[in-house]
Amino acid sequence: MKERFSKEDIDIEFVECVEQTDTRVCFIQPEHRRCWAVMWNHLDMLKLFIESDNEYGIFCEDDIEIRKGIKKYIPEIICAYNRLNLEILMLGYLIPFVPVDIKTINMSLLDRPLSYLTYDNDVWGAQMYLLNRKTVTKFLERYTVDYAIKSLLDSSMQPFCSDWTLTKEGERAAIYPMMAVEEGVVATDHQGQIDFHRMCNLINRDDNYH
Repeated sequence: MKERFSKEDIDIEFVECVEQTDTRVCFIQPEHRRCWAVMWNHLDMLKLFIESDNEYGIFCEDDIEIRKGIKKYIPEIICAYNRLNLEILMLGYLIPFVPVDIKTINMSLLDRPLSYLTYDNDVWGAQMYLLNRKTVTKFLERYTVDYAIKSLLDSSMQPFCSDWTLTKEGERAAIYPMMAVEEGVVATDHQGQIDFHRMCNLINRDDNYH
């Protein structure tokens, strides 16, 4: 990941991987530990961000391929985030189809135009996303140890999992073409779809741009 971002002249910061042996995770049932570990990793990224002076943060997982020239898109992406009054803008996510035929849209100065799409609860993944300080603060105040434990006992609460919480909050949109695609190296199934992550990569990855 360091090499990939270095090629785009972007400095990144890492947080330590939260393992399933972490004290915030190890005490719960084994079937919940992976989701909790991932969720705490995302929250650790948000905590690191809030200690900075930055107004916006782009957060990502460590198994993605990033869009070539991503840096030149960031000013437009931030403008769109504010223009659309968003809380979260998904820059990388998991879908096994192409949501908009960008070939039918006129070319822009940025090589290919960017589309901003609404999405429902059947869109998964938190490969890369943009937040502002206000939203980060809200997330950190809401998704605490107390929330995590209560979610195990209260079925009306969203599970303590980034796919059910961070990516489904408030005003939201997803960008296409994506700024980051899942590597798809690990074969994983999802809701009956075989090799789901790899399929998402093959369908949405473009050799010219990733």
